[in-house]
Amino acid sequence: MEKIMKLAGLGAAAVGGGTFVAYLALVFIFRPVFNGGFDHVLFRLLTVAMIIPASIIAAAHFAFAKQLKDGFARMPR
Repeated sequence: MEKIMKLAGLGAAAVGGGTFVAYLALVFIFRPVFNGGFDHVLFRLLTVAMIIPASIIAAAHFAFAKQLKDGFARMPR
């Protein structure tokens, strides 16, 4: 069971890192171009607004990965 928990912890950490990769991909897709699309003000507002949920999702997955990596413990750290 502990081997599976450590593997699940690695997967949760990968999801946390993948969240930031997805955020950077969306920032790249929504970047302003001179032939249309978002202007610079809307682009900056969007990047700030998207980082908040991306950080919350990543932080939750990293915390879950830490719990799974630690395994069963009598006293939580």
